[in-house]
Amino acid sequence: MRRFVVFIFFLPFVWGFDLGGFVGQASNNRGGTYGVFASLSFFPFTRVEIEGSKFFGRSEKQISLNGEVGIGLGGIHPYFSVGVGIDTGDSEKLTLTRITSTSFFTSTGAGIKFNIAPMLLKMRIDIRRFSLGEKPYYRAYVGLFFSI
Repeated sequence: MRRFVVFIFFLPFVWGFDLGGFVGQASNNRGGTYGVFASLSFFPFTRVEIEGSKFFGRSEKQISLNGEVGIGLGGIHPYFSVGVGIDTGDSEKLTLTRITSTSFFTSTGAGIKFNIAPMLLKMRIDIRRFSLGEKPYYRAYVGLFFSI
């Protein structure tokens, strides 16, 4: 019952919901990447997002929880994001034994969202810096999403 009451309390503060996917390119020989995301807007300027991604041709996968702050300027919405996440992947040794590694990371980034079909279909262009171990890397991507 307590969870239901908390849900009902926060429901009026939800401003919108987004669901979409993206493709992009990462630095440090990580190659291409693709993924999906879902986010909730709270009030006009803040958003919480969960994102899952995978690299083409690699076993490495990531899931992250991000916070965004942005403003709406007509059909263009610039934003800044920060997040935390988990990176998992297999690495093969000379003995061909697979070892799964899991690491935590932080990310910061910025981007712009554009209206394609007002109030429904949007596009986003984003660049993020991931601090994963000793070698941070960057990811640039473009995505389409539905906004309700």
